[in-house]
Amino acid sequence: MGIYTRFPTAVLAAGLALAGGASLAVAAPLTVVNPGFEDTSGQTPFNEFTFGTPVGWSIYDPNIITGGAGFFTGTLMPDGINFFNDPAPEGDLVGILFNSQGRDTGEYGFVQTLSDTLTANTRYELRVLVGNIASGTATNAVFFNLDGFPGYRVELLAGGVVVAQDVDGLVGSLLEGEFLESVVTLDVGAAHAQMGQDLAIRLVNLNETRGVAGPPDLEVDFDDVRLSATAIPVPGGLALMAVAAIVVLRRRRGV
Repeated sequence: MGIYTRFPTAVLAAGLALAGGASLAVAAPLTVVNPGFEDTSGQTPFNEFTFGTPVGWSIYDPNIITGGAGFFTGTLMPDGINFFNDPAPEGDLVGILFNSQGRDTGEYGFVQTLSDTLTANTRYELRVLVGNIASGTATNAVFFNLDGFPGYRVELLAGGVVVAQDVDGLVGSLLEGEFLESVVTLDVGAAHAQMGQDLAIRLVNLNETRGVAGPPDLEVDFDDVRLSATAIPVPGGLALMAVAAIVVLRRRRGV
């Protein structure tokens, strides 16, 4: 009579589930500092705006243009009447990248390096709300012509290298005075050129006039920046364990 050893049912079930394509992984949020631009420490308040570099973020300025007159970074508190049709989609404030002159002189934006690194067998999902600000009048009665949209880019980086991005994917759907969500996804397998490198998020105003008469002021707004990581099951990993267990059970039972 063969010796029967009971293999844990949970392992068999997990292996067979993975073999059938089911996933047991749960997305884990990664830490983004000041993801909704609510912390305005060190910035200069001005009406419904604050001007300065948002806490946790740095200025991305490859063309060295933001030091000139007319470039402003900081936050806006939408009132649901001027500039945006509703208040901020998350919290009270949104991040702004505003240019009142020097149009088409090159892109600029916000960037933040995270404490997490690019990891094997992981799916990363970056979600950011992108705003197309409408023309409006500030609380000091100054009118801003913000017609049109200068374009945007949302990037996930590792070691300073772009590994996934959304370039203007919402253009055509993103109406004046509205926010829509940009989703950037990256699946990392067992090997990647940037493995182990620091992750970073970059939010860019492409700063392009795009033929709109005026010329208009140029602005892109961002809010509610989220990055999650989900473990990707190694193909066949637990499934092979389950098959091996079944073989052992059959042998021990003399089948």
